[in-house]
Amino acid sequence: MTAGILTGLALPGLVVAGVTLTAAATSSQGMGIVEQGNGKGAPACASCHGARLEGNPALKVPALSGLPATAVLARLSHYAGPTGHNAAMRAVAIALDPSERVAVARYISGLPKAAALKP
Repeated sequence: MTAGILTGLALPGLVVAGVTLTAAATSSQGMGIVEQGNGKGAPACASCHGARLEGNPALKVPALSGLPATAVLARLSHYAGPTGHNAAMRAVAIALDPSERVAVARYISGLPKAAALKP
């Protein structure tokens, strides 16, 4: 992801130049969305990416656990924008408001990196 994807965001706590995310939302909010969805159309991330967000190579679903928050946020923002081409992830990203995207990104970045799975 390029920094250009992040430049249009106006989220409190996001510093693009320093590539730092701070508490714009709680990690418990992020954990709730990852495990249960947001109740507004975004399903639990774990429903496709696995209970530990280890991914599913057979279905071409990537591992997420331990990814940098800036990378997760950039991806979610990309999917929510006009150039997001993955229909499933586009629907999820659009169903998350900007603060929920930040919360999910922060939570995922704090998880231990999952062992790589083979198809």
